[in-house]
Amino acid sequence: MDSLNQSPQDTNLTLQGCGYRIENDRILIFVHRIENNRAEENLSGTLRLQLCAFPPNSDHRATNTILASTTIGEIKGQHFLGDCYYDLIFQQPTVGSWSLALQLSEWNGVDYTLCDSVYFENSYQSASPSSDPSATINKQEDVQAPAPKIPAKNENIKKNTIGYSDGYLAINKSKVDKLLNVKGVPKKVLEKLVSERPFQSEKAVLNVKGMGPSMLKKVLAAITV
Repeated sequence: MDSLNQSPQDTNLTLQGCGYRIENDRILIFVHRIENNRAEENLSGTLRLQLCAFPPNSDHRATNTILASTTIGEIKGQHFLGDCYYDLIFQQPTVGSWSLALQLSEWNGVDYTLCDSVYFENSYQSASPSSDPSATINKQEDVQAPAPKIPAKNENIKKNTIGYSDGYLAINKSKVDKLLNVKGVPKKVLEKLVSERPFQSEKAVLNVKGMGPSMLKKVLAAITV
């Protein structure tokens, strides 16, 4: 566990429609949209999602405890990741009542900077291992954050080229013969996709010589059906 003690620095990177489900030592975090509202040519740094626990009645500036964490790659300006699901290891906090928040932060080359936080209204009750599991609030229940108000201008934001947060992973896991037989994409480009795997982000896929957003859509449409 580590801690992040900052105030949001960049309101152009935002979370919309967040929730979670805890089952034993796993947590499923879901986010309707992770948006980059910057100019279209402004690619974000590597982004990180963390579920944090705060002491009850704190002002959320106190040192928090990280319960789950994952990196999610980069997002182009005026694009978003939609309907994201993350199945992560859940670090149970110490016994007591906790306020939870989902935090989005961005790598700036030196450290992660907090960009947005979504706070959950229901407190989380952490019980001792010997306690009755049914007494732990939020166990095996879906918990939603308050519905966000999305400005009309956000409707113009494009969905990320890949269409979902782990599209480059689909390329990494695809069978070679399936990847090499995508229609509408030059054979040489497909061969480069195979030879340059594994990819770590959408940007890395688009850096393959000859690859562009339209071709990438064709590849993903063919290998994810």
